[in-house]
Amino acid sequence: MPSQFRVPLRILAGTALLLGFIQAAEAAEFKVELNEQKALHLSAPAATVMIGNPTIADVRVENAQTVYVLGRSYGKTNFIALDAAGKQIASFDLAVVAPSSGVVTLMRGTGQSTYSCSPRCEPTVNPSDDAAAFNAALGQGSATANAAGGIAVSTGNEHPN
Repeated sequence: MPSQFRVPLRILAGTALLLGFIQAAEAAEFKVELNEQKALHLSAPAATVMIGNPTIADVRVENAQTVYVLGRSYGKTNFIALDAAGKQIASFDLAVVAPSSGVVTLMRGTGQSTYSCSPRCEPTVNPSDDAAAFNAALGQGSATANAAGGIAVSTGNEHPN
């Protein structure tokens, strides 16, 4: 091959390789486990952050470059961050996935119940569970949260001797 074609072919191959890496980086998926939060550090300060489907995931802004993503229910959605001028600084797919460890799913006929096992197994809220198991775990979690809230603001005078 003549040397006059080698340099342009190398440049073309290098450009194609670089574009492939950029596309792969843009196609990357951010994963967070159900009922867990994961920190996301942005490359530039964000003025606006959006989640495509807030029933799947939610976002809490810690500061202009740090947000926490919460997995609410299984599925895929997207995340977009814009700077103060409205320029997009981040955009990617977001997936809420099953916990990687410490969870047991019990199947009884067509019903399903999920337990968090660390080390003792206790019912946990999982949107894939049947209605009775889901509502029981949700009620238990709500009662615990309400009791904890009451303790946090307790003055000690509520309980008669």
